Amino acid sequence: MPEPRGFLLIDKPSGCSSFDVVRGLRKLTGIRRIGHTGTLDPLATGLLICALGSVTRLCGYLEAEDKTYSATLRLGSQTNTGDTEGDFVRQDGPIPDKLDEAFLHERVLGLKELSPPQHSALKVNGRPAYDYARKGEKLDLAPRPVRISKFGVLNYDPPDLTYVCRVSKGTYIRSLSEYIAGCIGTVGHTVALRREAIGAVDLSEAWQLDELTPENYQAAFHPPRNLFTGFEFYQPRDAELAALRNGQGIGSEGKDTDRILLLDGNDTLLGVAKRSSGFVQPVINLR
Repeated sequence: MPEPRGFLLIDKPSGCSSFDVVRGLRKLTGIRRIGHTGTLDPLATGLLICALGSVTRLCGYLEAEDKTYSATLRLGSQTNTGDTEGDFVRQDGPIPDKLDEAFLHERVLGLKELSPPQHSALKVNGRPAYDYARKGEKLDLAPRPVRISKFGVLNYDPPDLTYVCRVSKGTYIRSLSEYIAGCIGTVGHTVALRREAIGAVDLSEAWQLDELTPENYQAAFHPPRNLFTGFEFYQPRDAELAALRNGQGIGSEGKDTDRILLLDGNDTLLGVAKRSSGFVQPVINLR
């Protein structure tokens, strides 16, 4: 029997790491090759897309998708980690009674770059930045390009400001919260964070880990057509599939693209291909 392969949408609870979820799925399914498409901090909750089996090779496509978060920023106090896990470095920041939401909206949507937190998993000389931070070494982390396509204040109950945002890959919400606090003229840190959506999928379609069993997890695999936005879908005939799996190209009319998702009649993922000048060639073959 071939190893099952597919994607599961998991609603990660607070208090466990993203790898804890992977470890739980390995124990549940017996599949060793399991990954995910973007780490959530242990205290964060929300959507984690987990890849089981050979589809782990496709994670990079989903990692590039924009992500939607809701976050609560506590104004007036700052920690060395940007969240509740760190030590306070300031607790005397001003806390306004009201917010200029129009001003915040303009500033946040106009943001083009943002520096990663000192306490982050970003690799520096092969080591995560938090290794240096824990030893008291301050790194000069260059700002990274970001794109904020959505921002809105959901609630302001001083000192807590809850907001929603849709951001590009590589945007650290802890850094965004500190930037927002700076726009308000104070300091702040993130006290709650929930990932609401990745690309075209959201939490309404996610499973709690304890809802899955060895008997039902394959039925819970998410339809790949709903995951891979911006892809062309192609169901190769048997002879075409044989050629593609042997690394050979096949004729196929259509526009040039490097995003063709290959599926069988049951919508099981077969791989990724690209088309150039009416000729489709395999990029990733899944078996």
